[in-house]
Amino acid sequence: MPEIRKTLPGAAYHSDETYEVDKERVFYRSWVYAARAERVAEPGAWLRVEIADESILLVRGKDGALRGFYNVCRHRGSRLCDDEQGKVRSHLRCPYHAWGYALDGTLVTTPLIEKDEIDRPSTSLWPVHVDVWEGFVFVNLSREEPQPLLESLAEQQDDPLSLARVGLSQLRIAAVTVNEVAANWKIVLENYNECLHCPTVHPELVSVIPAYRKGNVFEDGRQDGGVTLADGRTSIVLDPRLRLPLLPGLKGHTGPVSYYGAAIYPTMFLDVDGSSAIATAVFPTGPRSCRLVTEYLFSPEAFDDPAFDPQPVIDFNELVTRQDNEACERVQRGIRSRAFDHGVFPAKDGWVHTFDQRYLRDVEGV
Repeated sequence: MPEIRKTLPGAAYHSDETYEVDKERVFYRSWVYAARAERVAEPGAWLRVEIADESILLVRGKDGALRGFYNVCRHRGSRLCDDEQGKVRSHLRCPYHAWGYALDGTLVTTPLIEKDEIDRPSTSLWPVHVDVWEGFVFVNLSREEPQPLLESLAEQQDDPLSLARVGLSQLRIAAVTVNEVAANWKIVLENYNECLHCPTVHPELVSVIPAYRKGNVFEDGRQDGGVTLADGRTSIVLDPRLRLPLLPGLKGHTGPVSYYGAAIYPTMFLDVDGSSAIATAVFPTGPRSCRLVTEYLFSPEAFDDPAFDPQPVIDFNELVTRQDNEACERVQRGIRSRAFDHGVFPAKDGWVHTFDQRYLRDVEGV
């Protein structure tokens, strides 16, 4: 009789108490994917991201550096920015008492207050750790110096660093979508890490990726983590005839095109096929909900073509996302039952089990 591997208990997916632990021991200590750097490209540009009840501003300085700050005025705690993004000429201005902060976070203006009343150098915006990998911006809210981002990425079970070979840093955004999901963030991550649900939930996807018909995450006989697209496709779309420019690192590629997916703990999906890369940030919005922000990335060459149309890629992925979200919301409703003490992991759920074990190490401190 094989060992029975148990899932997390039901309360781990819905209780307020667990969510408080998740915030402190996972989201405030880990490198969390925020956005593509392209969305904060010019000096003065800023972007607001919400990470597990903390509001963070990414700000591009006049020196070209990208910095992160808590979205909180140092005067009396007012929220600085309410819009999702914007651009300023020289400083961020608090809408309450008009205190102004330079793009490096330094307090520079305090109307109606004498200069010697406030020690401005020590009253800068509270910073957060920021680092960038291949154009992807990660933030870390730890009060201590965190593990270097590259070391963290190197420890991921899906080896995202290897995907840099397709030229991720050169890609540009064609569209950004937002999906609200009435499910705990762990349910969404667990769903991404298995394909036992694919034949039932994703009939369109298994027609494009035949390996998924058997419920496998990987393709038999391959060691690189890739799965082959059907019918000579170069993109994950319904129409096998669609041809978009290949990603920069795949120029000159011949033969069947593959898809690679990477879950970057705790809350990022990175999906790469021959013509696109899709980056999804999973932002928890409560113990029973999260927000998915998805960026659709293509080769610069694609944007040079006036006829470039990314919509088939977007439509297909949004279809799969809706199917996944409906399944996750069904799980969220089910695990609230008093009967659900825990579930079980068969062999093909091995990736999900590994995710859960990583999560338990964080929250239990072992």
